[in-house]
Amino acid sequence: MVQFIHMSTAIKVSESLAEEARAAAQDADRSLTGQVEHWARLGKAVEPLLTTKTITALKKWPELTPEEEEIEKQRILEALEQFRNTPASVLRERIGLDKVTIYLPDPERPGGLIRVTPDGTRQRGHRVGSEFVED
Repeated sequence: MVQFIHMSTAIKVSESLAEEARAAAQDADRSLTGQVEHWARLGKAVEPLLTTKTITALKKWPELTPEEEEIEKQRILEALEQFRNTPASVLRERIGLDKVTIYLPDPERPGGLIRVTPDGTRQRGHRVGSEFVED
């Protein structure tokens, strides 16, 4: 079991999830905590679009019959289409990004970052120690 501590809040996750998060974090140039928060925000944004039945089916996926699998695939595709048509401002608010600055890897520059402020402004830069420096 691995604990993530944020100020005074500790969250325990399985070692297997922590290992998956470490690998994903390394690929995305995020911290372990940042990766888990990223996954949580994505889940928070998508979950309201899925029915309880579909969420239950996802948890039981290997046990579904081929017919049930096809039905759930269609429901998931419909939910993703709804997600795709949801305005970005609504999604940012739903997952709490309307209140925080986030840093993304710059796909055009190795080691570069893109800072996205709560108002959606994007700035290219890089990290010097623990500080963001605009390019």
